[in-house]
Amino acid sequence: MPANVMDCNDLSPDNAWKAGHGIETGIDSGSLASPPSRSSLVEGLRAAICRIEGVPAARLEASPPRDVGRPDQDRHPSSPSDRAARLATGIAKADRLLGGGFPRAALTEIRIDAVRDGGAGLGFALALAVLFGATARRPLIWIAPAAMLGEAGLPYRPGLAGFGLDPDALVVVRTRRLEDAAWAGEEAARSGAAALTILELRGNPARLSLEGTRRLHTRARDAGRPVLLLRQGAEAEPTAAPLRLHLSPGRAAPVDGLADPRLIGRPRFVLAVEKSRDGRSDHMLIEWNSHDRRFEDPAAAVPVAVASTPAERPDPARTLRPVLALGGARRLG
Repeated sequence: MPANVMDCNDLSPDNAWKAGHGIETGIDSGSLASPPSRSSLVEGLRAAICRIEGVPAARLEASPPRDVGRPDQDRHPSSPSDRAARLATGIAKADRLLGGGFPRAALTEIRIDAVRDGGAGLGFALALAVLFGATARRPLIWIAPAAMLGEAGLPYRPGLAGFGLDPDALVVVRTRRLEDAAWAGEEAARSGAAALTILELRGNPARLSLEGTRRLHTRARDAGRPVLLLRQGAEAEPTAAPLRLHLSPGRAAPVDGLADPRLIGRPRFVLAVEKSRDGRSDHMLIEWNSHDRRFEDPAAAVPVAVASTPAERPDPARTLRPVLALGGARRLG
């Protein structure tokens, strides 16, 4: 039997998983007396999906069918266990969009179209680290190949503090090769020592395709810690991450009380859900408040009055200019 092919007459959980990962099962269809029933095929496929998604089979079987006519607010996770497994953003619309918030014990993937927008992706990741409670004792571990850090630069400590993250809560891991970065990401996730592990890379390398993301997700799930895969200049592709977002930078918020458009206010991000377990897809604009260390909905912000120029004011000082004297000088007086 050729590689990557499995006879459909045996879809037991182990062999279904092997077929999905290109492993020869060695089963001869002629040795089977009769084809299995449809229910056994469904059970085998269900087991394979559970292995890839990291969901217990009992939970998959207990999931009720979705009513297409029900509103979104009735479909987000409502059980205490589901809420405890996710980190709420504090924005009702964003939490509904994310299925309750960001997973606390899983791989989340963020995709960015252009490398030039990598700063927005990293800023959003740093904001997540603040929400996940990164400290010096349980830090944010940021892993990236040295080539990427050499091009984009290393974090600036005063800038981190101004963004709301303690500079001592960041551990940067530079690797020579992409394979080393992937290995470091798996080990950091396995240790459970980080409040958040970020693996930053460029494009869609084969090392972190479906199989590579499955390994990262398994490490994060087993350790009970979040892992963030930040892809710059990447295309959408199959991933084992339960949640994948597309991120792009939004226009910065205006500075409160000032009307000068050249001043840059709070950063804003445009989030779009590309993959989620409940199949929802939508997008929204969110804003990071570094002072209060929280996300906010710009649409719900209270407008701030901009100071206007008073009608009665002192005459502005006039600019002194050189004067050219013509003709002979005259004595006054």
